[in-house]
Amino acid sequence: MIKKGKSAQVIAKAPKDKDFPELKTLSHKEIYNLIAKFIRKAIPVKGVKLSIIHDSQNRASSPKSPYIVLQITDQKRLSSSETRYTDQYKIMWCRSQVSVHISFVGSQTIPALQMAYAFDVRFNDAWASEQFEQYSDILFPLYSDDINSEGQIINSEDQYDDACSINAYFEYHPELGVCANSAKEIVMDMDAAELL
Repeated sequence: MIKKGKSAQVIAKAPKDKDFPELKTLSHKEIYNLIAKFIRKAIPVKGVKLSIIHDSQNRASSPKSPYIVLQITDQKRLSSSETRYTDQYKIMWCRSQVSVHISFVGSQTIPALQMAYAFDVRFNDAWASEQFEQYSDILFPLYSDDINSEGQIINSEDQYDDACSINAYFEYHPELGVCANSAKEIVMDMDAAELL
């Protein structure tokens, strides 16, 4: 109880930082690994090994088909940034969209179009969200475009391979941190309100 004529103080303290806080973020390699994990469940292939490679594995010969190539082509903001503060740091995050081009190269065992269709149907279903929820709390499947039938491509042995592709889109919530001289303590004086 506050005595008449005296004000009370409310004190709020920022949490102490020991080191720079761990930020929620994924490298491109980690994003590729999460997508590959989903693809292995979404495209069941029996009797052959399905290789999944990403664009950073450049200057290496293509694996034996069937295989899939993942390439991040774009990342753009979907919202303005949101901010939280700790004792010494400012942590920002915003909703982003990551675009991934996925190329499917088929074989006699499994055609490219069959792999792309299996991916497309499962990715655009609620099942995809359930799967990604198990993998990450900052990367979420959105939707994919229609399948683009490329027909055939020439492989490293100058042979024609069956191929098609699709663009898939993900919502991504990466955090970024900066050092900030923020307030460490807030002290507010409060007076008792008189009821009429």
